[in-house]
Amino acid sequence: MKKIFLGIAMLTILNAQLTTLNRAQAQQFSLPIWPEKVWPSEYANYHTDVHNCCDWLLNAKAGYNEPKREECTNFLIRWLTGTPEVRVYVVEGLVDPNNADLLIAYMAAWTRHALDNPEDNELVCANVAVNEMIAYYEANKKELGNSKVVENLLKLRKRNELSAFVKKCIVGDEPKQKQSRKRRTK
Repeated sequence: MKKIFLGIAMLTILNAQLTTLNRAQAQQFSLPIWPEKVWPSEYANYHTDVHNCCDWLLNAKAGYNEPKREECTNFLIRWLTGTPEVRVYVVEGLVDPNNADLLIAYMAAWTRHALDNPEDNELVCANVAVNEMIAYYEANKKELGNSKVVENLLKLRKRNELSAFVKKCIVGDEPKQKQSRKRRTK
């Protein structure tokens, strides 16, 4: 019985070490050098690099490897600024304007989802981005500090109102239809 327990314990430790190693390897990539001029048709050539960049930004602990984080952030913003394929909607109430890490997490999640699912509309991308930003916040709250915006989103999620709130922020208020007045008959 002791041998079985010891074997299971060793496999668990080995699995944890391999997971850590795989995660570290997944975080090791280099971004291409951005040329002076990139034509709109050439942005598609960078999809893999952008996807890797987004993965790294969403999986690396906040504050980890600041030079790499800055490099990835700059690359993502430069790509988003020129690509005709992906448009990220940064809307008040969904992102914290005072926290750049959360803003980048939102943009990276939106971009990655849009690249993986080009048929999805902005509402679907916004919901994915908000939920991944919340997950990033929860995993890095100690490093990021408190965010009133994300805390509000967490409350909405707890009340199952987050999706409706995201829709309101992205689409806006639906125009109210005129109510027909019923005639009073005697």
